[in-house]
Amino acid sequence: MSKVPILTYHSIDSSGSVISTSPGKFESQMRYLAESSFKVISLKDVVKCIQERRPFPPKAAVITFDDGFKNIYDEAYPVLRKFGFKATVFLVPGYCGRNNRWNGQPEGIPTLDLLSWDEIGEMVHNGVEFGAHTMSHPDLARCSLAQATREIAHSKSMIQRHIGRDVLFFAYPYGKLTGDIKRVVKDQFYGSCSTKLGFTTLESDIYSLPRIDMYYFSKNNLFLWLETPFSPIYVNFRKILRLIKLFQLV
Repeated sequence: MSKVPILTYHSIDSSGSVISTSPGKFESQMRYLAESSFKVISLKDVVKCIQERRPFPPKAAVITFDDGFKNIYDEAYPVLRKFGFKATVFLVPGYCGRNNRWNGQPEGIPTLDLLSWDEIGEMVHNGVEFGAHTMSHPDLARCSLAQATREIAHSKSMIQRHIGRDVLFFAYPYGKLTGDIKRVVKDQFYGSCSTKLGFTTLESDIYSLPRIDMYYFSKNNLFLWLETPFSPIYVNFRKILRLIKLFQLV
C-alpha cells in the first residue's frame, strides 16, 4: 500500500518536554533521511497524489512543525538547509514574535519564544512553507462557529499579508474539529493536517491528514525503523495507548 509519513515536530530544544525534540536528535533524524535516500516532499505533493490516485514517490516523507517556535529558526532551519529539505511550519500569527502562553496551554509545557516575522520572511525565501494554525491556538471544537471561522480565516490572511504568498494548508490546534469547522477549512485551504496518529495513504482525507508525532520517536532509536514493517506496528501500538489514555480522562 502506498503510504507516506508526515512527521510532526513542535519545539527543537533539550528540555525533554512532551513537545520537544533535542537539536542533536533532530539533526540525526534528518541525517538518517538523507543517508537513507528518503525523498522529502511537500504537503501539496501529498494532496496531489491523493487527488490523482497516484502512488506517493518511493521512500517519501514530509516534515512539519506546529506552533512556530523560534528554535525552529535557530536549530532546525540550518539543518533543513544543509540537507536541502522542504518543510511546512504552522504559525499562530496572533502570537508571532511573542511566546506560547496562549489561553488553554496545558501545564508542563515550557514557555518558549515564537518566530518573528523577520525570521519567517528569511525562511520563506529558502524553501520553508508556512501554514495557518489559527490566530490564538484555541480548541476550535469549543468555539462558536463564528469565532472559529474568524480564527481560521484571519490567521490565513495575516500570514499571507506578511509573507506575500498564498497559505495553502491548515493544522487544527490540539487536533480538535467538527464537521462545520472542517467545512470552513475546506473553503479556505487546499488541505489540512490533524493530530491523528498514522501514515497518510491514498485513502486519507485531505482535510484531516494523519501524521507521525515525533515525540514517540525522539527518545529512542525507533526512527531508524521508519521504512521497515515494524514502523506501522509501533505507530498502531502508540495509537492504542493514546486512545486508552483519553478514555481514562473521560
